[in-house]
Amino acid sequence: MTTTKPPTWQTLAATKRTTNVQKMPKEWRLPTSLTSTFTSTSTQSVLSIPRTSNILSDRELELTEKYDATALVEMMSSGKVKSVDVVTAFCKRAAVAQQCVNCLTEIMFEEAIERAGVCDGFVEREGRGMGALHGLPISLKDSFNIKGTQATIGYITFLDHAPSPQNSNLVTLLQAAGAIIHCKTNLPQTMMAADTHNNLFGRTLNPHNLSLTAGGSSGGEAALLAMRGSVLGIATDIAGSCRIPALCCGLKSFKPSAGRVPFGGKTAPGRLGSPASIVPVIGPMGRSVRDAELVLSTVCTGKTWDIDESVLNVPWRSVEPVSRPLVFGLVRGHAKRPLHPPVARALHAAATKLKEAGHRIVLLDHLVPDLWDCAVLAWKYFLLDPRKTDRGFVDAAGEPLVPSIAKTSFRELDAWEPSLDGLFDLNVERWKVLKKYHDLVVENGLDAVLTVGYQGTAPPHDQYGVTLYTVLQNLLNYPSGMFPFLKANKELDAPFFKSDAAYEPPYNAEACEGLPAHIQVMGKPMQDEELMEILKVVEGIVAED
Repeated sequence: MTTTKPPTWQTLAATKRTTNVQKMPKEWRLPTSLTSTFTSTSTQSVLSIPRTSNILSDRELELTEKYDATALVEMMSSGKVKSVDVVTAFCKRAAVAQQCVNCLTEIMFEEAIERAGVCDGFVEREGRGMGALHGLPISLKDSFNIKGTQATIGYITFLDHAPSPQNSNLVTLLQAAGAIIHCKTNLPQTMMAADTHNNLFGRTLNPHNLSLTAGGSSGGEAALLAMRGSVLGIATDIAGSCRIPALCCGLKSFKPSAGRVPFGGKTAPGRLGSPASIVPVIGPMGRSVRDAELVLSTVCTGKTWDIDESVLNVPWRSVEPVSRPLVFGLVRGHAKRPLHPPVARALHAAATKLKEAGHRIVLLDHLVPDLWDCAVLAWKYFLLDPRKTDRGFVDAAGEPLVPSIAKTSFRELDAWEPSLDGLFDLNVERWKVLKKYHDLVVENGLDAVLTVGYQGTAPPHDQYGVTLYTVLQNLLNYPSGMFPFLKANKELDAPFFKSDAAYEPPYNAEACEGLPAHIQVMGKPMQDEELMEILKVVEGIVAED
């Protein structure tokens, strides 16, 4: 009697990828002679490929490049533009993006275009849109469940999971507001790395330079948005997952306070029921602050708690625009991860511009708790599962760990073991950090804190390292926004180079030339609405460059 060997994980992954390719119309596919050059070692930018591919019409290029989500909703709701045209344009562009940077996990183009027709029919009959997100194509990180679609989240073993029987709670709210989901996007193995790479779907590349990381864990979302294959993306964040990809790919993102956005009904990468004080949140990624406000004000309504018991029953508030000078704290980095010249220049320029606009800057460098110690503390919370469930999911299929997993951890935690007794101590340490930041904010009358999200521009694959400058906001549970600001310029950056600095990863002025730099603005807990208004002020000031 002969037995048939089960397929290898490589075969299973290849089959899944082939299925995705088959969902793209042949007329939307790029020639192999071109796609064969899109490798993780190539330094080319692919941002222009959608324009040169001849797959999109001039009108479709206009729809995907000229307008933000808010403008598109207004146009579609009034009947000036058909949702079918908008959705088709973004589906085409998402298909091109997938072939360039490998950013998609699930493709729903056909269903999205069909749904867009329903939206158009509603406008024709009723003379108005279906909701605040009428006809808008939105992309989602793969961990969101969509009825009838798989959520494998990059695990080979999750290929055995049946398509989701129901939507994540947020998906239900988005669709009720008229949004149309046209695809889901790639993420890292275990969702706890700053490089979007797994063995099932492969590595997502940065559209600005294919040899660089797109960030993680929402790197597929950021790469797609940078290619304009989506106009608004929904991601998650527990250590910087929606902010790191944004800074790597030149986008804006917003990390809300925990509990503001319904999180229920998602596929988890690890064990449920963690006693950790740090919980993941859901946040938008895109190109404008008003788009972030549009989606958050839509899903954070008085009825949100009715469908999600885990969300705080705190509807989105309408607050007055900023009408007075603001007070910004300024944190300029940590000695273990000194800022690379492009980012140091961006932070300095942003602080200078804010000051010139009449706002006050308070230097906090030597007043804040040690950033490295805070990051190590946060990471201990992430290691509380003694079963190491996420590693079990990897081992179950016989697949190897991807390289970036080891790079994201702290060496001082290699021998650390969680315990119930130790959890008490962790919580005490966290409350000390909370107390220190609380007192700094109150005593200095701060409205927000200006800082960075990473020490450099997007680094090479598997070189991102620890999430020093983004996990702090999760530890504190403070809302935060990420902004692209300025671009690396070796001549302008030169004055910010420090010969005695131990840059990590190594700084290479030639390699990062032209890449987007960034700033991060942190608000106060549960004052997401106030931070949104502050971000509008910052957006207006830094937009000049």
